[in-house]
Amino acid sequence: MLLSNYIKPEAFLAQAVQATTVKAITTVLAQLPIVSENDYQYDAANPAKGWVEGKLHWMPLGKDRGNAGRIKLASRPEGPIAERAINGMEALIEMKRRLELLDDPAVPPPQSAREAVARYFTLPPLDRIPKMEKMKTPIEGQKPREYARKIARFLCVRVAYEKALKEFAVFIEDEGIGQAPTQMHETLLSLGSSDKGDKPYLIGLFGQGGSSAYAASEYSWCISRRVPQLLDGKADGVGWTVVKQVLPDKRRDPFYAYLAARSNGEVPALPVEAAEAIGLKHGSRFAHLAYNFAGGGSAVTKGLYQTLNHILFNPVLPFDLDVGGTLATIYGNGYRLSNATEKSKTRLDKVFEQQPIDEHPL
Repeated sequence: MLLSNYIKPEAFLAQAVQATTVKAITTVLAQLPIVSENDYQYDAANPAKGWVEGKLHWMPLGKDRGNAGRIKLASRPEGPIAERAINGMEALIEMKRRLELLDDPAVPPPQSAREAVARYFTLPPLDRIPKMEKMKTPIEGQKPREYARKIARFLCVRVAYEKALKEFAVFIEDEGIGQAPTQMHETLLSLGSSDKGDKPYLIGLFGQGGSSAYAASEYSWCISRRVPQLLDGKADGVGWTVVKQVLPDKRRDPFYAYLAARSNGEVPALPVEAAEAIGLKHGSRFAHLAYNFAGGGSAVTKGLYQTLNHILFNPVLPFDLDVGGTLATIYGNGYRLSNATEKSKTRLDKVFEQQPIDEHPL
């Protein structure tokens, strides 16, 4: 279907990526011809059954109407955010690897994610950077921490809070390889489907963890654009979709679904001009709206920095955390421990007074 029959692509995408609340995203959806989730029931044997040409439909993630159990796996809401950050790191590494193969198809792959980061980003394990700072060992002619901060700009976790509505929104934005619109349903929106098994330089394998963010959100949206040199014959453009939980009639099990434009699962596509209007050269952006942190207020955002550093103890790549406009870089607690000194203690440190010892215990 052609979304341009209903909207102006550049203006629509600009509005869509600014949606930070449930109210905002439902306003975006109101512009589109969408078949009700109860009027189209996905049939794996015949997806075209009941499909209305020229309209969008709610299709189960992973083409599985029983996907809720696989998505509601996270025990804490911070875990899926960390998983999304790891996905962003992989997108950056995969981009570099694919561009490398364009220059030399015979070059062997890195045998680990850390080897890939050393090759493509000239970065050592992040917990070594404080020692390099002390020894004044430059990276690419720059101070190690300044260089690492520059690399961190390629991946950002951003948190916004709408005080009047008491709603959090979590955004994960990378400048990695991205996906063509015709591939998003088989990659970014798949469940348990992965091509990472033969890629030792990537981190994850089962393609599952980040999807738990859908369960913590009332709505999510995703956009992606492939690196133009790596389209492999597919059309350039930007794919866009929305994910939500569906509570179908006459069934007692909910499932998670995304807006599809074709019965084969492809998402709505917008032209290159729409991507350029929002400054999207390549990469992916996920937004999780009305994110449930199982708590509230400023305590959530204050604790996210410590939690992400804890979960990602020594990540292969640094990334930025933007909380309400305040920017910090996540290096992991391995870096923070390595950076601790007696004169300048980190928030990880705790000094205990000497305790008296009874020399004659009973």
